[in-house]
Amino acid sequence: MVATLLMFTLVLPSQHVTVPHETYRCVGRELATETPPELPVISYPRYQDTIPWVLVDAFTFTGPLMDSACFAVYNDEGSIAYSVSPPTLSSLAQVAVNYAPLRFRNELTAAFHRLDTLQDYYAALILNTTLKYVDEVIFQICCIGPEVLTYPGFDPDLITRNAELIYEIDDSLQYADIVDYSFPNGDYYSTVEYRIIDGEDSMWVELPPDIYYHHLVHPIISDEFPDMSAYVYSQFWREYLFYEADSGYPTLVDHIKYAQVLWDGQRIVLPSNRPFVLDDHALDIIGNWTTRTVPWAASGNRPIQPNIIAHEHNGNCGELQDLLCAAARTCLIPCVCVMDVCEDHVWCEFYDRGGLYPYQVDLGFGVTHIADTSVAYDEQYGGSKRVSAIFDWRSDGYWWTVTNTYSNTCSLYVYVYDLMGRPIDGAAVTISSEYYYGGISTSTRAWTDPDGMCSFALGDLRNFYARVTTPVGSYPVNPDEVIQIIENSQSGANYYKAFYIDNYLPSLRFTDTTFTDSLALHKYEVIVEPIRGQSSGNCVTRYGPGDSIRVYRSFFEEYEMGNIDVLFIDDDNLQDYVAGIPFKAHHAQTTSGGTLEFIVHDSATYHCLIANQDVIYYTPFCDITVNLYRNPAYGIEEDIVAVSPARTLPTIFNQRVLVNFDVPSRVRLYEISGRCIYDSHQAIPLIDCELSAGVYFLRTTTETSETINKCIVVR
Repeated sequence: MVATLLMFTLVLPSQHVTVPHETYRCVGRELATETPPELPVISYPRYQDTIPWVLVDAFTFTGPLMDSACFAVYNDEGSIAYSVSPPTLSSLAQVAVNYAPLRFRNELTAAFHRLDTLQDYYAALILNTTLKYVDEVIFQICCIGPEVLTYPGFDPDLITRNAELIYEIDDSLQYADIVDYSFPNGDYYSTVEYRIIDGEDSMWVELPPDIYYHHLVHPIISDEFPDMSAYVYSQFWREYLFYEADSGYPTLVDHIKYAQVLWDGQRIVLPSNRPFVLDDHALDIIGNWTTRTVPWAASGNRPIQPNIIAHEHNGNCGELQDLLCAAARTCLIPCVCVMDVCEDHVWCEFYDRGGLYPYQVDLGFGVTHIADTSVAYDEQYGGSKRVSAIFDWRSDGYWWTVTNTYSNTCSLYVYVYDLMGRPIDGAAVTISSEYYYGGISTSTRAWTDPDGMCSFALGDLRNFYARVTTPVGSYPVNPDEVIQIIENSQSGANYYKAFYIDNYLPSLRFTDTTFTDSLALHKYEVIVEPIRGQSSGNCVTRYGPGDSIRVYRSFFEEYEMGNIDVLFIDDDNLQDYVAGIPFKAHHAQTTSGGTLEFIVHDSATYHCLIANQDVIYYTPFCDITVNLYRNPAYGIEEDIVAVSPARTLPTIFNQRVLVNFDVPSRVRLYEISGRCIYDSHQAIPLIDCELSAGVYFLRTTTETSETINKCIVVR
């Protein structure tokens, strides 16, 4: 897999800047259109196959096709076998995959491949984990990122400790309870159910498992390095925040243990300096604890580790965001970080019943906002800002815009292609606008899907600029440059912008070739279940004293889309493919799912090549069956019988075939290999060509029928 790093100018926080930001200069104006680009539609002709094929053998492949990998199978005397094997896991890693919940097996297989020589270490970690923690441990190995898991400063014991703490803290909470499920198909998962106020009554609601794993279990809040070293007082934040407190400050467990419900479902702004009372709901208590733990505005080193923020007791919106999000997750409430970096403000969102709701503590011993959409301070809600873009930061580093929650918006759709018009997956598309303190700065970023597209919800009445970064090229070329694509954005408008990178994607170097006229001896049938898979991007994680060491870590976003290449090649061209030189394919097709067929016309060995080589980051999760059939008309010694349109039987005469027809026909004669050696469009009594002793096939065609008969030439 090709690695890419985003290059930009990073401005560190000053006395008024809360959020680090990236600055650019505009070098051009190429405005987006209000109509989508015309994309090519490719269709493949199909023909009616009337041969009564007989199944000889079948082969299946299930799993991720890793890192531009491929595999090939071939017909070996009536059976199918690997001719090029896909990458395989170690024996221990495969045992761990089989032990994993069904929902995580593809992701864990892919994670083990990326871990390379450490896959046995993390496989052993899984297999030695207490059963009730296994799904949480596996999720973390899948989603923390290989760069962190293999980094010398990372302690793998943090993964298990994090899972243990979730269950330990659950025992102290009245409003939340972990529930576990197991199914006969090998799948199992955990999640949390909560008690909430619904009207006059309380009710229990259950969290979707994906929300539980990504927004509660994941050990990273945003850009901090997962740590429980001496730098963070030798405890993971889930433990430190719940149990520890400096003298004179509240201990979270002492107050959250009395909460009976998650929240009352009401938008509210709670006053500062309010006392803790026994009937406070959980969100109220966590907000109150956060503002009392960090009552002072930021000064000094500006940490991002929750433990250090809690101990140093000062911070602006950035520190308060990190601490509030970590405290909510500590108390088993799913929470994410919300970023409005271009307007220099950040806050949180918590999850409840299908949606994310704003959650913020104001700096300087401030109020607590719950479900209050005015926290972005946009003009639409009575504020002084006109926001450019607001995005949520999933713990693994994936971003998505949520601007429409806080402002009027427009929609932007970006498409990225190479010079041949092929979509580029995993392209980093950075959208910037005028920064709150001057200049042009990043507003948001997204990464293109397998079709080369990404989308944004952007604020209205703003100018927007873009740059695209890929491993095969960038636009504009210089890393500090952008081009303007939207001027004075309009609420409700749709904008479309296509970028063509001045280079080519990696690809299979082959040319199509077709058979000359020949027989149908065997058939490959390739059944591809609808492709889904992962594409990736990266974000910066800050590590070490002063958070000064930057580690790029990858995230892996899943898509219910994607495609693979299916090719059929002979022995010689397989060797050319393996050698990395141009080769010829008898049939090639790109598919996202469905059934493909290839007719084998001679007795040579053919290979079915399944490849994923014209992508940058995308890893397809495949479920493929390859069936091999034979044509029952060939290869069986039997008596020759009379078949229309031939009036008399094919016979042997002086090494020439004599056939009588009473209707015009096309007549073709084939060797046993399938090669056509005679072709005539006239009804003639004598096929006049020299024949050696052996078996031949006679093919006769009229306007209404086609028949194949077997002939034997004897001396």
